[in-house]
Amino acid sequence: MNSVQKARVGKWGMDISRKVRQSRARGRYGEQRLAKKVNGVVVDKNKFCKLPDGRFIQIDITHPPDVLNATFAFESKWLKSAPESLKKVMAQAVSNAPFGFVPVGVIGDRGCREVFYIMNEQDFLALHVGENGKTKGRV
Repeated sequence: MNSVQKARVGKWGMDISRKVRQSRARGRYGEQRLAKKVNGVVVDKNKFCKLPDGRFIQIDITHPPDVLNATFAFESKWLKSAPESLKKVMAQAVSNAPFGFVPVGVIGDRGCREVFYIMNEQDFLALHVGENGKTKGRV
């Protein structure tokens, strides 16, 4: 292997390392943003987690959720851009929803029989987080 090939491998390795760091930073940002919006906490690698309402709950530390609040366990994925199929489904849901109704996109997988419900952040927060920042739902 000559010096030019070694330089390419080294540069390629640095690019991958930079991309990984950027991806992790994007994920941490997304988790902290989500926790703040839904009055939740970012889950770390401890066995117990203290919720904002003061309750302690036990967490499976091998597969913890990213963010918890009083009602939901969130798994947060922050991508550079959302897939076009999701954008298309939500655009159609928003344009077809009558005034005063919450647009929800539904994507189903016929083979695995899985169904996913998608809604905009503003609508989700309006439904599940009160004006005073307290989470609505079960306690």
